[in-house]
Amino acid sequence: MVLPRTLRVDAQELFTRMMKVAEEPNECVVELVKWLRRCGYKVAALTNNFQNDEGKVQANALAKLFDEFVESSVVGLRKPDTRFYTHACNLLEVSPDEVVFLDDIRKNLSAAKRLGMTAIQVEIGREQEAVDTVKRIIRTLGAFEPKL
Repeated sequence: MVLPRTLRVDAQELFTRMMKVAEEPNECVVELVKWLRRCGYKVAALTNNFQNDEGKVQANALAKLFDEFVESSVVGLRKPDTRFYTHACNLLEVSPDEVVFLDDIRKNLSAAKRLGMTAIQVEIGREQEAVDTVKRIIRTLGAFEPKL
């Protein structure tokens, strides 16, 4: 195989494709969110998003699954800024030590841990493991019993 001497990458096209993959909901995580809400838990999504060239934030169809859908472009803060996490806690009326925080990025998890949250890494392709961990925490720790 012969590699080309020059490589041209359309950065905008590459970013668009990456974001398209990230928009696809993982069914086991969606089911976890629904299960948590049925159990009486408050659930928020924290997303680092941005406005498009027209100054509009792209609507997220998954937002309706959550009690709170916290968008960085609206709040003016982004993960891993701990103020972003604190803002979400205030919206849900919970303290950080009552929170189980899931994310795929280690530095976002570290910020959550600094606030006292239980942090679980969601590895791409291994989402079911994270879901199982959340359910195990809820079923075994009295501190995480649903407030019905």
